[in-house]
Amino acid sequence: MRRIVLLLLIMSGCVCTAQAQREAQFSQYHMALGYYNPATAGVSGNLDVVSLYRIQWMGWSNAPKTLYATANMPFRFMKKEHGVGVAFSKDDESGGYGSTNIGLQYAYLKKIGKGTLRAGMQLGMLNMSMGSDHTVTPVDSAGNAAGDDPAIPTSKVTSKAFDAHVGIYYHTDKWYVGVAVTHVLEPVFEEEHAYSYMPRGYNFIGGYNIRMKNPLVELQPSVLIQTNFNTTKADLVARAVYAKKYSAGLLWRINENRIVDAIAVMLGATFGKIEGGYAYDIPLSAVGRGTMGSHELFLKYKLELNKPKTGKSKHKSVRIL
Repeated sequence: MRRIVLLLLIMSGCVCTAQAQREAQFSQYHMALGYYNPATAGVSGNLDVVSLYRIQWMGWSNAPKTLYATANMPFRFMKKEHGVGVAFSKDDESGGYGSTNIGLQYAYLKKIGKGTLRAGMQLGMLNMSMGSDHTVTPVDSAGNAAGDDPAIPTSKVTSKAFDAHVGIYYHTDKWYVGVAVTHVLEPVFEEEHAYSYMPRGYNFIGGYNIRMKNPLVELQPSVLIQTNFNTTKADLVARAVYAKKYSAGLLWRINENRIVDAIAVMLGATFGKIEGGYAYDIPLSAVGRGTMGSHELFLKYKLELNKPKTGKSKHKSVRIL
């Protein structure tokens, strides 16, 4: 417990020294670990199919929208444990920017101490789009059109580039911690009158599963920090799970000025192989004024895999196999 507390304090301290990258954000990030760290592919031990959809700042014209979907699972090869997955994300930002990313994930596992160390990567393609048919041209102080800026495309342009993420992740039955680097090569996108690039980002995540005296209740505090060392944001979550079926939680989002600029309420439920959840963000910063908040939904399908048996069978009759 002391180790994870120290870890959370160190991670929280990063907010003071670093300054978020151009990455989408999810309040229910515990359901989208693969988005932040490819080393988590197959971490649950099941075949998981997960999707999240977020509408940022509902009520704004051209409000940002983000979709993330993944399917991942563990597998055994050459007497070694591995994880594999495919991930897809689509982020439509305000201002005419957007990105689509699809990649294959792989994780290598090694037992260390009471836990498992995972090292993973994601390789794929990133498609960036800039501009739109509704681009607003510059105006002078009198409000008159000041001419077209050649750096602002007046129609939508797209460009593709190779993209790569890497990460490590260590987890036990009680706690987990991970660090990942996204957009390692900082892919560049150039068109005739447009230039953009995706900056390298760094994601730090940690959490703890606290079992209460009541065996039906479990507390799951966690933290996610995203930075490119120019800007930083930290999401702090306090989440409770009842009977491994129902969950509720609160999130505090802290910006680079160590100010809470949003809080979120989360609810979730599991029914058999299906798990779903909803989060509502309440913006506290000036940018959030005039909105109806942000809405986020997730859906997960879990299929338990038949693992190969090891050792000799203790059954003596085929009728009870």
